[in-house]
Amino acid sequence: MTTFFTESLDPELIALRPYLEAEKLLKGEVIDKKLDKQQDEEKRRTTWTEKRMHGQFARQLEGVADVEETWSWLHKQDLKKETEGLILAAQDQALRTNYIKFHIDHSATSPMCRLCHNKPETIDHVLNGCSKLSQNEYKRRHDNVAAAIHWCMCRKYLIPCNDRWYEHRAEKVAQNDEVKILWDMQVQTDHEIEARRPDIVLIKKKEATAVLVDIAVPGDTRIKAREEDKILKYQDLKREIKRVWKLKTVKVVPIVVGALGAVTPNFRKHLDSVDCNLSISNIQKSALLGSAHILRKVLDI
Repeated sequence: MTTFFTESLDPELIALRPYLEAEKLLKGEVIDKKLDKQQDEEKRRTTWTEKRMHGQFARQLEGVADVEETWSWLHKQDLKKETEGLILAAQDQALRTNYIKFHIDHSATSPMCRLCHNKPETIDHVLNGCSKLSQNEYKRRHDNVAAAIHWCMCRKYLIPCNDRWYEHRAEKVAQNDEVKILWDMQVQTDHEIEARRPDIVLIKKKEATAVLVDIAVPGDTRIKAREEDKILKYQDLKREIKRVWKLKTVKVVPIVVGALGAVTPNFRKHLDSVDCNLSISNIQKSALLGSAHILRKVLDI
């Protein structure tokens, strides 16, 4: 109340202020509202992260993800409320997987995955580790993220494409006089190279340069490691392409977004490297919609 009367610009309250001070009715200290808000947010964040189960996601992001950008999708409010609720419940381990039913509810249900029956049915397993989902659902989610990147390249270099990024269907080869874009194509090499099928290859003809783009949607705790693995994985192909295609430079760019939306501090830099002007929230949206579809499909069985 003291802060309200002290900082108010209302003429009537300003006129009343000398009386309140004379009667010693303003006894409290003036609060720094910005600092108070920051302290309140920090207190709530600490309370959240200290929760043994529901604070796991927040703890796992420390030192791995760009915490501010990781929540871009939630700030933009691009998803339906039902989908937002489902993703947040998954982050908080609040969905009734078999693992939760067995260990938390103490039910007679087996904790093993209802599809593959090989591993405990945790959220991470459902979204990233089930062999029954890998060839269809995981690939569809991955391809939707990759298609958004491909769409941005087509728009940048004036190659005909759909008006909406989320409706884009990539062609195996898209090109004009300036660039050639290869989609999910195995690169022919003179030497035996194990990793030679990046998701997208962007070749700039006039500049004699190329960019190898590989996309991944792993568990959120593994995004940083997957970025590093992607770069290392294509080093042999990078050198081979540079030599065979007689290019000046070849760059490997990993685009890695967590299944529940986490991104690394390098994520925006990597998007800029591949001429992707979509917001981080849109890339996250593509991955999150795929994850939400997987969760609904599995948990409804």
